Amino acid sequence: MKSSHFPFLVSRFSLLVSLFPLFSFLVSCSNLPIIGGAAPTPSRQISYDGAVTLNVRAGETLAGTTIAYQGKAPDGRAIMSINGLQALKATADSVKWSGALVLFSLVDLNLRVVTYDENNMTLAGTIRIVVQEPNPAPAQPAPNPAASFLIPVTYTVNKNSTIPGTTVGYVGAKTGGAEFANLDQFSFRERFDSVVWQGRLRERIAVRYDLRVVDFNDDRVILGGTANVMFEP
Repeated sequence: MKSSHFPFLVSRFSLLVSLFPLFSFLVSCSNLPIIGGAAPTPSRQISYDGAVTLNVRAGETLAGTTIAYQGKAPDGRAIMSINGLQALKATADSVKWSGALVLFSLVDLNLRVVTYDENNMTLAGTIRIVVQEPNPAPAQPAPNPAASFLIPVTYTVNKNSTIPGTTVGYVGAKTGGAEFANLDQFSFRERFDSVVWQGRLRERIAVRYDLRVVDFNDDRVILGGTANVMFEP
C-alpha cells in the first residue's frame, strides 16, 4: 500500500466512527412503537364500498333517500318515484341515487330491481359511502337511526396502525394471539375470533364493526366481516 493513501483511509475511518452513534440512534427509533405515542394525523375522509341488498315497502320511501315504491302498475311493472319523478321499472332495471344523508357525507347507490310485488320491493347492487373529516370515537349508536347500511368489509392492518374508522390498533403477534390496543380488557384474539367495535365517525354518523381475524403475523392482521354505517336523526 502506498503511504499517500494512509491519511485518506484514516479520515474515512474517523468519519465512520463519528457517525456510528447516529446510525445506532436511527435504528433504535425505527423500532419504537407508534401506538400510545402522538396521535396520527386524521384522515381527510373514509369510504365504504361494497355490495348491498335493500328492501322498501309499497307506499314507503327507502330510508334516507328519495327512492319510493308505489306498487305495481296495470301492465305489471313497478311504479317508483326517484327524486320526485315517476319511473316504471321491470325486474333487472337500474335504480340509481346519490345524495347527502347528513352533513359531511355522500351516499352513492347503484342498484337493480331484484323482485317486487304488491307489498314490497327488493333492490341489490353496490353502495359507496364517503364521510368527510372523520374523527372516530367509541360511542353507543342511537337506537333508531334514520338510515343504516350493512356493508361487507375486509382490512389488512399493519402493525402499529389502526383499523380504519376505529380507535383499535394492531400491536402484533404475541403468545396470546393477535394483540389489539383500545379493544377491550382482553386484548388478544386467535384466528377466526371476533373483533367488535362501535362508535361515531363524526356527529350523526355511527358505525358498528363485526369482524373476524382471518390471519395474522407480527407485521399485519387480516380482518373480514361487516360495517353497519348508521345515520342518526
